[in-house]
Amino acid sequence: MLELLEHFIFCNSISAKAKIGAGTYFYHRGLGCVVHPKTEIGSKCTIFQHVTIGSKWSDGICEGEAPVIGDNVMIGAGACILGNIHVGNNVIIGCNAVVLHDVPANCVVAGNPARIVKQYQ
Repeated sequence: MLELLEHFIFCNSISAKAKIGAGTYFYHRGLGCVVHPKTEIGSKCTIFQHVTIGSKWSDGICEGEAPVIGDNVMIGAGACILGNIHVGNNVIIGCNAVVLHDVPANCVVAGNPARIVKQYQ
C-alpha cells in the first residue's frame, strides 16, 4: 500500500524492499525514479530525478538481478543502471549514462554505454 501511495504522490517506484543506506538522498523527492526490489544502495549516495536502477531484459526475458551500488555514489538525472553489476565507492555516474557493466571505485563514468572518463587514485 505504501509503494502505491508513493507512486501516485511522488510519481516514482522506489521499492520498500530495496536496501538503501543511511544518508542516501533522492533529489526532487525521487521524481520519476525506479528502483528494483533487489537493489542495494550504499550510504551517503545522491540520486537525481528519472534514474532507473533495475534488472536487464535479454531477449524478452527478465534476468531478475539488480545492481549493488557502493557508498558516496552520485547518480545524475536520467541515468540507467541495469543488471547484476557492482558500482564501487566514490563513483560519479553522469546524466543519461547507461551502465551495463561493473564500475570500479573512484571514477567518473558517462555515455551510452557508460565508460570511464576519469579515474581518481
